[in-house]
Amino acid sequence: MEQATYNVRVYKTRVYKGKKVATYYVRWKVADHEWQEPFRNAQADSFRSALLTAARKGEAFSTGTGRPTAWQRNANEMTWYEFACAYADMKWKSASAKYRMDIARALTAATPAMFAEERGGKPADAAIRLALRRWAFNTKQREYAPGDVASALAWVARNTAPVSTLAVPANARRILDAATTNVDGKRAAASTARRHRTILANALDYARELKVIDVESNPIRALKWTPPKTSSAVDRRSVVNPRQARALLAAVRAQEPSGPRLVAFFGVMYYAGLRPEEAIGLRGTT
Repeated sequence: MEQATYNVRVYKTRVYKGKKVATYYVRWKVADHEWQEPFRNAQADSFRSALLTAARKGEAFSTGTGRPTAWQRNANEMTWYEFACAYADMKWKSASAKYRMDIARALTAATPAMFAEERGGKPADAAIRLALRRWAFNTKQREYAPGDVASALAWVARNTAPVSTLAVPANARRILDAATTNVDGKRAAASTARRHRTILANALDYARELKVIDVESNPIRALKWTPPKTSSAVDRRSVVNPRQARALLAAVRAQEPSGPRLVAFFGVMYYAGLRPEEAIGLRGTT
């Protein structure tokens, strides 16, 4: 029968070094039963620290699960980092390589807005972004993160707020603003902003499915949001001017044996603004 006890002891982490990876076993004892949990990187330190903190606070542990009873009461509570990794994993199999990158970029941009507070030992912002984009939100690479990257991710894991805080509109607005803003503080391009907003909204649909956020409607979709305007102005520096066009066509004409035919092809594209397939389809009249 499951009972609560304060008879808890947390042991030193045991490391098993295999041929390719090392496994870290967090070991602890609740009453007369010993427990252990395997990890592949520095997340073992985070988990062990959480057990120690609960024991030192005098929290009761369950003899049935080996965890603090308070953790059971918050079974559906997930930190943003934990949830973001779970969302990336859920989408991994069905997503194309490009969409996987888009998901990683969107989640990376949004994550700093979910930091609970500024604490000591915070890695550099650039190091955190790299660790998130290349390792945390990559299902195949996460467990193989090197030491410095694993340390950065362990800090993020300890310092991100629960997903449930996004039920507050101001928090949802903050994470949306972060996801649609560049590192330099400027608004992201219109296409990037729309794509990141869509990914965030889909992620919170998944959060509602997991019941880690208790809201009637998706907080991101509920926000009034206007995407950045797309500029239709043409940068004159990127357009060939008439003098340059004549020089280019002259260079094409000099190429034997197909130059004379190609100069007509490129000429109608420049002077008439035709697409390549339209230029090919041109026929003379008799």
